[in-house]
Amino acid sequence: MRLLLVELTRLRSRRAIALMLLAAVLLTGALAISTIYETRPVSAADQAEAQAQADAEAERPRTQREVERCEKNPRRYFGPRGTADECAEMLLPQPEWFLQRSPLSLGEERGDSGLAALLIVAALMTIVGTTFAGADWASGSLSNQMLFEPRRIKVWATKALGVFVAALVVSAVILACFWLALYVTAEMRGIPTGATVQEDIRWNAARGALLAGFGALGGYGLTMLVRHTVGTMALMFAYAVGGEALTQALPIEGAGRWGLGNNIFAWVRDGHRYYDSSLPCGPGRGGCNQEAMMTLTEGATYLGCLLLVVLLLSAFSFYRRDIP
Repeated sequence: MRLLLVELTRLRSRRAIALMLLAAVLLTGALAISTIYETRPVSAADQAEAQAQADAEAERPRTQREVERCEKNPRRYFGPRGTADECAEMLLPQPEWFLQRSPLSLGEERGDSGLAALLIVAALMTIVGTTFAGADWASGSLSNQMLFEPRRIKVWATKALGVFVAALVVSAVILACFWLALYVTAEMRGIPTGATVQEDIRWNAARGALLAGFGALGGYGLTMLVRHTVGTMALMFAYAVGGEALTQALPIEGAGRWGLGNNIFAWVRDGHRYYDSSLPCGPGRGGCNQEAMMTLTEGATYLGCLLLVVLLLSAFSFYRRDIP
């Protein structure tokens, strides 16, 4: 326990890590504020401005000519039962056309701003784990740490636990605050949120916090293997971007199953439907359906196996290789 507290103190004292955590708070906060502002109720001034825009558009000669043509031959526009009275109602601009804001819906935000917040936090926590391990190698402090605790696997495991716990707790707090801000705003605006939606949001936030925690753990493990922060970032970028392109180019059926992005979305969304050009055409509206469904279990299995391989290689390398 004492060693774990030391690692948590070391984690907290890193300036780069503090900046990453601050960035996670600021970015998710900005996202919440942006969502609240963009879904704000329509005010009297907004309504008046929309009415003025509709009136100006209705007075345009082109619009008036279109209404006149409709009144002369309404059946051409509305079918056999069309009447001239419908022309002005249907063709003249309405104030609602110029009010693009939708009311706040936590159910819709779960797959929109909520998903964006989750991915932002997970990405930054992965960088936190990478930075924490990379700083020890860059400063050469690991050799000094081993003087106080010579059991390498214990040191490696304690650092890994510290990174995971810190990332998990911080991510859970940030995501909880994000959703709490949206929930309170919805309640103040008199927008009800059903129990089912609330339950889905809680599970979504929990999976997001776990993704961030395991992402930090994976970043730590890979950096302990590579022993260089920049090298780890380059490998992760190559795997995330180049791996997706390589997966799509594989000459095997169902190659999309092995894409990193598809598996992440399957985990955070509790299932993910995606397009896979390597699949044979199935029945669909357009005559060819190449969509596939990946379950949460499949996504979790892929991500878990990937993390396990990285951690095993990292621990073995730390145990066997010399420490400068």
